[in-house]
Amino acid sequence: MVTQIQTIPTYQEVFISGQQDATAILHRCLKAGIFKSYVLYEGKGEVRIAGNQLARVLVTRDTVQLDSGDRTRCEPATDPFKQVGELLGSLSLQDWTAYGYVSFDMAGFYSAYSKAIAQPLLYFMVPETELRVSAEGVLIRTVRSLEPIQTLLAQTSEIPTYTPLDLTQDFADCADYSQRIEQLIGAIQSDRLHKAIISRSKKLSGNLDVLGTYVVGSQANNSARSYCLQLEDVRAVGFSPEILMEVHADRTVITNPLAGTRPRSDRAEDDARLYDELFRDAKEVKEHALSIWLAQSELDSFCLPETVRVFNFMEVKKYRCVQHLSSRVGGQLRAGKTLWDALTVLFPGITVSGIDKSQALEWIDRLEDEPRGIYAGSIGWVDSQGLADMAIAIRSVYQYGSEIYLNAGAGIVGESIPQREYVESVNKMNTMLTNVVLEA
Repeated sequence: MVTQIQTIPTYQEVFISGQQDATAILHRCLKAGIFKSYVLYEGKGEVRIAGNQLARVLVTRDTVQLDSGDRTRCEPATDPFKQVGELLGSLSLQDWTAYGYVSFDMAGFYSAYSKAIAQPLLYFMVPETELRVSAEGVLIRTVRSLEPIQTLLAQTSEIPTYTPLDLTQDFADCADYSQRIEQLIGAIQSDRLHKAIISRSKKLSGNLDVLGTYVVGSQANNSARSYCLQLEDVRAVGFSPEILMEVHADRTVITNPLAGTRPRSDRAEDDARLYDELFRDAKEVKEHALSIWLAQSELDSFCLPETVRVFNFMEVKKYRCVQHLSSRVGGQLRAGKTLWDALTVLFPGITVSGIDKSQALEWIDRLEDEPRGIYAGSIGWVDSQGLADMAIAIRSVYQYGSEIYLNAGAGIVGESIPQREYVESVNKMNTMLTNVVLEA
């Protein structure tokens, strides 16, 4: 009897010095047919490109599944964030990073929220090839031959010129959205909850050109994190202002709630006036203070209590279409706690759900017609060392199958004015509305 020994793949690494454009690299990889599925994720001075699946873990409404080589493990979904962590932890591969998304609809496992898209609710892939692009050069990590990627990096090619769709807001849903806001304000004024975020969506037909949309969008928008991905039938492009969760090597967890919004203006004096309004408007300050209060409470549940603190309190973060009040809340994980414990508590973000979160999710479920899908969920990466970087998936466009979605929302408190909240959602949706590129 001959015993077959399964070979465990290992990453080879090489660093190529010299500054390169990450989108041009991805364009060459796609044009050459090297990558079929991919995630690009940019932030903190680095662009990461993950291509092709070595392993994947996904969550449906009923199951959690790991596919790795010729091995599949599937189990009923009971506590899916914990299960995903355990399945990824079972990989024999060393020093992996998994990239992907968590849809907002995952909230249904931990709350009364009931809606869900038909696609996987969570999808992370461990790539065959990973490129980390910085100002110094490109780190290549791959379980395949290094030569094809090195050859592509040595080439030069122009990124095509992309033409976005001519899309504008039609304001047709203003009355309906305002009516839903009025219902919510009534519930808040009756002390049934403090705050909830109600969103609206716009549907398009066609096939989203992921890289084209990312290129056009990046020329117009700044962001805390930006990303584009194609994972089977799911596509997404976005420029998020907000970090759901960072987990660092010292086991510090940081979340960055943005709450309190004003539009931007092309006129400097008007922009400055709107900036000042963020600090003078009681509704905006209340909305922000409530969010920070709850973020501290959430971190207290999995961090060492004496380490939880607020910093960079009530800064203003300016983006192309809107400006926000921003604070950061951080703490150090307790012994025995992992990034998955943190994610279970922090997800979905306070600023895309509400306060109290469970009551807010019930009202979102009641007042919104469509499942949110990835919108207001998270996109980013986790790794075998317990580190993570996850952005809240807003200011984005998504495709599931043949349908393209744009989404935007506003945080509602008792002092909210429905028409003003509608305008806020319009300003947020404009981040991507004028940057959508379709495949020819």
